Amino acid sequence: MKKVIVFFLCFLFMGILPVFSLSKSTKLIINEIEKLAVMIKDLENRINSMDRRLQIINDIVGVLARNNADSNQNQDTLNLSLQFIKEEINELKNKITRVNDRLLLFSQKKVAEDGEQDSESGQDFLIQSPENIYYTSYSDYLKKNYDLAIKGFKQFIRLFPQNGLSDNSLYWIGECYYSQKMYQKAANTFNRLINEYRDGDKIPAAMLKKGFALIEMGNQSEGMGVLKGLISKFPLSEEASLAQQKIREILE
Repeated sequence: MKKVIVFFLCFLFMGILPVFSLSKSTKLIINEIEKLAVMIKDLENRINSMDRRLQIINDIVGVLARNNADSNQNQDTLNLSLQFIKEEINELKNKITRVNDRLLLFSQKKVAEDGEQDSESGQDFLIQSPENIYYTSYSDYLKKNYDLAIKGFKQFIRLFPQNGLSDNSLYWIGECYYSQKMYQKAANTFNRLINEYRDGDKIPAAMLKKGFALIEMGNQSEGMGVLKGLISKFPLSEEASLAQQKIREILE
């Protein structure tokens, strides 16, 4: 990853593309690459920090499981924290992958030498990048701007259907509907994800929330069937633990 950055910057500054001949769009790309290099370093540091937090929580969960049979509630809370941290780590790792893809795209792109091209066209290219659309939409989701988030994620899927974050985008669309209590749309969205991305890493989460949505709609039998299918297919996942907890609550 770092070699790509170094190679491309050397390519630009060792006389092949003299600084005085660079177009505005080219300079914009160079500045963006420098920002991406800093971003990658920051993301790597954040992932290392969360990995350490994840190991600590894993250790605590293990101790509770071995030494305290009455700690189910505490263990469930820790499992939920574990799920959120893993989700954040996966998102950061996906972001690093997407940033690296973007760097490769810049390094392979033939830089136009048209001096008349203004910076706005270069900015349009950057604004329409996969990472920009995805993380802007994700930010809207976190801010509870659900309609904006749905619009952004749908745009991402339409423009970049083969991107590795397409299944994530579909998942967050489902979460937006779920958060708005639009359970039928949420269940349909999670079901689409399950059918279209059978090998994706969002399948357990999609099954969990599909089951929850069905239960919220009053379809307890079907919802519990989905949750039991999740437990059977992904027995060691955090989602399976949450599914078991939900089933216990219903049966009590």
